Amino acid sequence: MTTHRTDRAGRRGLGRYCWWLAGLALLTGSQTSPGQVGGCTPKDADSSRYRVLTRQLLCDTAGEITHHPLRAGATVLHDKAGWFGSVGRGLIGKRIAMHLHRTPSTMPGCPVDLDPALVETDLQPASVRLYRDGGEALAVLEKMIDSAACRIDVLMYLWEDDAVGWSLARHLAAGAGPDRRVRILIDGGANLIFVPSPTDESPAGQRYPVSTQQRSVTAGQANRVVCWLAQQPYIELVRIRNPFGHFDHRKLVLIDGQAAWAGGRNFSYPSFFVRHDVSFTMEGPLVSEWQVGFERYWRGQGGSPACIEENTPPFAANAAGRLVENTPTQHGLRHALYHAIDHARSFVWLENPYLCDNGVITKLARARRRGVDARVVLTIQSDSDSINRTNRVTANRLLAAGVRVYLYPGRIHTKAAEVDGCWAYLGSGNFDLLSLRRNHELGVVFGPGPIVAELDGILFQPDFNPAWELREPLPLTIHDYTAEMLAAFFL
Repeated sequence: MTTHRTDRAGRRGLGRYCWWLAGLALLTGSQTSPGQVGGCTPKDADSSRYRVLTRQLLCDTAGEITHHPLRAGATVLHDKAGWFGSVGRGLIGKRIAMHLHRTPSTMPGCPVDLDPALVETDLQPASVRLYRDGGEALAVLEKMIDSAACRIDVLMYLWEDDAVGWSLARHLAAGAGPDRRVRILIDGGANLIFVPSPTDESPAGQRYPVSTQQRSVTAGQANRVVCWLAQQPYIELVRIRNPFGHFDHRKLVLIDGQAAWAGGRNFSYPSFFVRHDVSFTMEGPLVSEWQVGFERYWRGQGGSPACIEENTPPFAANAAGRLVENTPTQHGLRHALYHAIDHARSFVWLENPYLCDNGVITKLARARRRGVDARVVLTIQSDSDSINRTNRVTANRLLAAGVRVYLYPGRIHTKAAEVDGCWAYLGSGNFDLLSLRRNHELGVVFGPGPIVAELDGILFQPDFNPAWELREPLPLTIHDYTAEMLAAFFL
């Protein structure tokens, strides 16, 4: 009983402390200061990661309300509207309307004319290279870091204490200097939520047993590599604030404002060598747009500004695209994805481990009823039991609607879509409620060009393996349906 009272008193103390700081900031007119990574001070190093995360969320929310009350109010309204919209699509569109639809028509025998609404009109040329193999993606990233002349900017969601996390940290530390600025924005919550894998070794050879992974990893252990990096000379590292529990799920590395590395991979060993994913590099004017966006976000998080010069060196274009982003109040990725599925006439193909968004699921069913060849690649062998259960129910719903479902035999982390051979998406955003409505995400929408055909050849065609196609409904339990409902309405 005493322990529970102490915990409650501690939480009340944290809340009062955060609001006191917010009130002081309001009275003094101070601006948002750079966020500090939890667990990097001796006081926090041995603290529970959950306690540190709770304190961060409370303080970040209080600070957002104080410094940006209008933005905070808009965020709350968008959260509520998004939740009610998802509930409506889930209860009516997915659980009722999908069962009342007629039998889907036969698959189209040949490509049809493109819907003019699907043709993007604001595309810019780009040079893009795709990396399905994790080892190749890591090698090109390290080479880009080592080749930087004046500036390296990193925006990362998860940075684990394992061999890959340390390798990239050391490359960045070695590259930082008085004439080569290294700026890092790291999400404040991911490392505290997701702990190191029990099969990965840290540089010291330490392994975390399963019991430690589940319970007793401290904030200092979870953020070990990030805390080390923050102490290195010429490294500027800022923790991204997470007001209202909104996280920054983006993965982006910018080199001298001229080249970018992006996709779905975090800085961790499983991201490159266990999970099936796609990374890409890009050159061209879109990189300059990302650089401007990074600078704006860096300053908004309290970082000191840099002098950005627009300079796009010559490049050989093999793609045309535009950037898409998602924030808690601006849902560019969701609108782009919904629009593409709604205007598909020949085929729509998606690959994602978190296919939980009610809108995406119902729109796929509608596309299939129009005679569109609708296919999805997902998995029921992910790291999360709840997602595996959710995907089992989703697979059955889509199969009943005539959508072809392929169950990848392992862990996937791919976030990709292709429509009618003239539209494609790659980026950090999943196809769930969190990515499409709550988190910060980034990606690129590509129009007709060689890169769309290349994505089809290296990703979708190999993953449409006949041996992986679901032919009969999967057996389900009440726990599966419960997990699916929770994921659709809250994840």
